[in-house]
Amino acid sequence: MYRTGLALIIGLIVLVCAVTAGSTSGVASQVSVTKTVVEPGSLMPGDIATVTIEVTNGGADAVQIRRASLEDAMVSSIGEQTGTTVSTIGPGAKRTFTYTVKAGTNTHTGIYYPWFYLDFGEEGSLSTHIPVQVDEAPATVVVTSRPDSFVEGKKERIELVIGNPRSTEITGVSVVPVGDGIEAVQTGHFAGAIPPSGTANLTFDVTPEKETTLGFEVTYQTGTNTHTTRTEIPVVFGDAKTMAHLVVNNIEVKGGYGSYSISGDVTNAGLTTARGVVATTGDPAVPENPYPEYVLGSLESDDLSSFDLNCHVENATRIPLMISFRDADGTLYTQSTTVSLDKEEGYVQKKAPGNSGDSEDAAGGLSLPVMALIGVLVLLACGLIVKKTGLIDDLRRSRRP
Repeated sequence: MYRTGLALIIGLIVLVCAVTAGSTSGVASQVSVTKTVVEPGSLMPGDIATVTIEVTNGGADAVQIRRASLEDAMVSSIGEQTGTTVSTIGPGAKRTFTYTVKAGTNTHTGIYYPWFYLDFGEEGSLSTHIPVQVDEAPATVVVTSRPDSFVEGKKERIELVIGNPRSTEITGVSVVPVGDGIEAVQTGHFAGAIPPSGTANLTFDVTPEKETTLGFEVTYQTGTNTHTTRTEIPVVFGDAKTMAHLVVNNIEVKGGYGSYSISGDVTNAGLTTARGVVATTGDPAVPENPYPEYVLGSLESDDLSSFDLNCHVENATRIPLMISFRDADGTLYTQSTTVSLDKEEGYVQKKAPGNSGDSEDAAGGLSLPVMALIGVLVLLACGLIVKKTGLIDDLRRSRRP
């Protein structure tokens, strides 16, 4: 009984060895994987790729394939494009198997090895691992140049660098500026393909109309997979450190009764040239000839120029003096200075037209009380002189008979 059982076990072992030897040393040993291609070469989590596997029969006999599969838990086969039907590989012939695989959303950077399996039936089988690389790194966006602060309505230049930190090429790279209240000269840039560890330099000219957030959306592809990334910069208004800044001094106002002339000096206290400087008056003043506006031209840093203006004002004691200029990009800026028309604040009032009874003398500008006082003093002085010189006594003698 014991010997019979032992003989049975030995027989099974010999049978298994014979079968195994047949699967590895038979016609199946003639078949090998000669080429594999994964496109794209590097996947991001969730990406879809195409895996192409080339199999070659290097023997002298045909090999029948019963089944072919590509399997992995993290990089799963989601569809087979070719090679699903049972077929035969002739001697010296090649056969291509193409699979669509997807990297799981929970995969991380690394290399995964889906299992490729060919079943030859009684002739044995072939199995091997196909390496598939997963890289989580997205494209990068770096702002390399921007203003320290923005000015409402002023065009500013933003410079970006798009980088590809991945081990494979990214394609179809495009960048679009976005933001509420943002007007961009370039509505977008197409950078095309960026090689591994490569960069693309892009420039945008933007004009903010209000404080907002300026974003740059980058779209790119890994194979047929589309990805986006974004960078943002806050748009906060402040004083531009290098722009022109005009200062008005020595303001003098003359006139009255609705008609005024205004003169003064304008100095550029900024660091850049102010172009096309124009001075005028604003509402409620109505500019009038001969100088409704005054063109001062360009003022370089620390330059000074004078102006003269004429205007008509009714029912107002203060008016705005408007100074406008443009920068090198042609952006228009306007500064306002308040000018007082109150005579108590130092301007010279002119005589009203056709009014001879005005309280001020046209020649000297003296008031009536002052003129009366001067007249009395003159009469007293004349009396004293006449009395001391005896002119009155001489006059009386000459009239006696």
